[in-house]
Amino acid sequence: MYKAVIFFFSGTGSTWWVADRIQKQLDARGINADIVPMDSVDPKKADWWIKSADLVLFGWPVYDGDMPAPVKAFVDSLLVVEKGKHIHTFCTATGFSADGAVRYRRRFAAKGLIIDSAAHFKLPFRRYSLHPRRRQPGEKALQRIFAACEASVDGYIKTLLEGKARVRGRRLAWLGALQRLPYRLFKKRRQNRLSVDEARCAHCGACAQLCPAGNIRFETIPHFLGRCVQCLRCYAFCPACAIRLGKRSRGAGRPYALPDKRLKPHMLIK
Repeated sequence: MYKAVIFFFSGTGSTWWVADRIQKQLDARGINADIVPMDSVDPKKADWWIKSADLVLFGWPVYDGDMPAPVKAFVDSLLVVEKGKHIHTFCTATGFSADGAVRYRRRFAAKGLIIDSAAHFKLPFRRYSLHPRRRQPGEKALQRIFAACEASVDGYIKTLLEGKARVRGRRLAWLGALQRLPYRLFKKRRQNRLSVDEARCAHCGACAQLCPAGNIRFETIPHFLGRCVQCLRCYAFCPACAIRLGKRSRGAGRPYALPDKRLKPHMLIK
């Protein structure tokens, strides 16, 4: 049977949702597809998947115009595929993503992985986590957002299997660099925005378990170490709503995460 593997990294769930949709589209066409969180797989296992699959995809969100640090670390850890392998990449973003789906393409190439197609999908949910007091979309707006993304994913898979999918964003590296510049100027400040409401903390340690960057040392309560990668998992999935994201999150209620009841936090890491 034709096999596929989809490696993904997701913070609040959008990239997981796209990976799940891709899996369903491939399964419907008789292609057995596995979706694998980058958090959970070691280099040797990833190498086995890459070499044994007929179709290999990598997906990640765009944070501050860039590929998340854990994704870069994952790519850096991969073993070199000596005979080479053609792969496909996709990214999710709240808006314009420039070269988001082809970031690190030279590093992929150094690992023997050649990007044959790159797709960009718009799911704007992260902006509601970043701006907790922003008005959230209603049911009809959600239906439109999901329907538009479903159509984009389905169209991409159709063109991919027909051999017509393109590498989108390849000529936008200069624009991506401009997009990333202001965020890099304030990178240190953005890595230190998290705090905890000790009165609310349930002392469960879920935040530390979900963190992909080792940014949380848990000793009865979470202690943040100043190397946040902006995934917002700890903030979005804290069962007690005890994690704060700057001053604006105080009294803002439950943080926004992907509005899909199928998604459980552990699915992003295991």
